[in-house]
Amino acid sequence: MRHGWVLPLLLLGCAHSEAFGDPEPGSGGPRGGGPPVRLTYNIGQDGTAAWSDDGAFIYYSAQDSFSSDKDRCIVRMAAGGGSRIPLACPEPLSANGLTEIFDQPAPGAGRVAYASSELGVDEHAPFRHAIWLVADQPYAAPTLALAFPYFTPSGASHDAPIYLQWLSPDTLVFIGAENGCCRKDTMRFGEQIVLLDLSGPTPVRHFVPGTTRASAVQAAADGSAIHYTIAGDSRVYRRVLATGVVDTLHDFGPGRVARDPQLVGTRLYAIVDGHDGFTDLPPFYGVQIDYGGRLVRVDLPGGGETDIGDPLHLFKRPRVSPGGSGLVVEGYPMSSVELLDSTGTVVAVDTTVARWADLWLMEE
Repeated sequence: MRHGWVLPLLLLGCAHSEAFGDPEPGSGGPRGGGPPVRLTYNIGQDGTAAWSDDGAFIYYSAQDSFSSDKDRCIVRMAAGGGSRIPLACPEPLSANGLTEIFDQPAPGAGRVAYASSELGVDEHAPFRHAIWLVADQPYAAPTLALAFPYFTPSGASHDAPIYLQWLSPDTLVFIGAENGCCRKDTMRFGEQIVLLDLSGPTPVRHFVPGTTRASAVQAAADGSAIHYTIAGDSRVYRRVLATGVVDTLHDFGPGRVARDPQLVGTRLYAIVDGHDGFTDLPPFYGVQIDYGGRLVRVDLPGGGETDIGDPLHLFKRPRVSPGGSGLVVEGYPMSSVELLDSTGTVVAVDTTVARWADLWLMEE
């Protein structure tokens, strides 16, 4: 572990370190002034954020913390924070014995793609995953784009999509993921990057070679390339789609695991260190269970690294605004307790990390 603090033991808590602000959806805005700014106040999970094409809005998945089902909706708010506008929510908006999650919004060209998952109350009931398209307006009727699971040419099963986003106006990119167990498990391990062509009457999947066990992906702004990381790997890769040429954007060095890359101009952002949980988990091998890490900026081409986070949070899923002036990220609060022996000597630091995140705006 680096940056002067240790994480020998991770315990998942179920509350944030700060009080919940606005219990009613859309009833308030951010608290505080200059960057970094906490954008959301929710005792549940807010995450999988994305920017509008013009950088004016942030889209994200918001959990209904006051429902016993803990459903999540796709919502939109102004980039600087403010009231949230629900766009797509599970139906009915009442306790129905299902945990229904709408997440990974991908706005573009007047519509939003998003992923859905649904878990039944029966232990053996499968998760049902899908990708949907909906007009960028409140409660428009969605259209099914792709249902899961399906099998790849290699024989692997893709049970769910992760890191869903637009590569071009007619093509989505995502990582086809395997659920940890029995398709009902919430743990998802990246299997391979997929391009989903929606230009014709029937969606067509293209599987990107050389991306087995991809842990995160970002589409280049012009759609010509993808930037991605591999589970357990310290490097951020770039693949030019037209030629298949792969090069390394940056290597964080031995013993470090990179994920969540975001490239804008000559600045590369990524999550490193923290608690990435790279392990073998039979029957799955080389999988990554990520509880967050440090938010690092790399200035290319020299490769100078700057930690732009803080030691009180672990971070996941940074997303850079189209112009590069804003960065929204999931922040998971931490609290630490020193463990002493009989002489009063510190022998370990017990760190608790919140299970759920809020969104923070980092501006350069």
